[in-house]
Amino acid sequence: MIRAFIATEIPRFDELESLMDRLRKSGAKISVPRTEGMHVTLKFLGDVEEDSVTEIIGHLERSVSGFAPFDVKVAGTGVFPNIRNPRIFWVGIEDGGFLGRIAGSIDESLSTMGFAKENRPFTPHITIARVKAPYGVERATGILKESEGTQFGTYLVKDIRLKKSTLTPTGSIYEDLRVISLVKGVASDK
Repeated sequence: MIRAFIATEIPRFDELESLMDRLRKSGAKISVPRTEGMHVTLKFLGDVEEDSVTEIIGHLERSVSGFAPFDVKVAGTGVFPNIRNPRIFWVGIEDGGFLGRIAGSIDESLSTMGFAKENRPFTPHITIARVKAPYGVERATGILKESEGTQFGTYLVKDIRLKKSTLTPTGSIYEDLRVISLVKGVASDK
């Protein structure tokens, strides 16, 4: 079994890294991921059998075959589910709905393999922290609010990735199992 998800990676943005560093140093009981491997999750698959990876890749290739590369703006900040009870700190994505259409196509296709369809609307975002306990969260939300109107940068989405996630005591380690280009809709190894 491998723990897997589908995502698009984002490049490094200095101002985003600075925000995440300030959150790390806030003293709040939050978990802030490493900046390398930052991504927008399109679908979390969970534990999958290794012999099903080839079939998953086939579904992904068909799901994105009609999509060309597109620009994404990384801007704004917020929390899920709400400011009174924040569990996830996020940075926003503005993309004209392309990631939502890709996620919907993937969701529909993979449902034929038995993967449950998402029951919430897709909200493209980058998770930058998870609350572990309420201690110090007000300080962290104050830092986040300071950046709520920030434009972190723009990048071109050229591919989606089937990723393996290995949980370790120091955080998750991500590995590309397959990179599928939006330019040609053709898969390539890492």
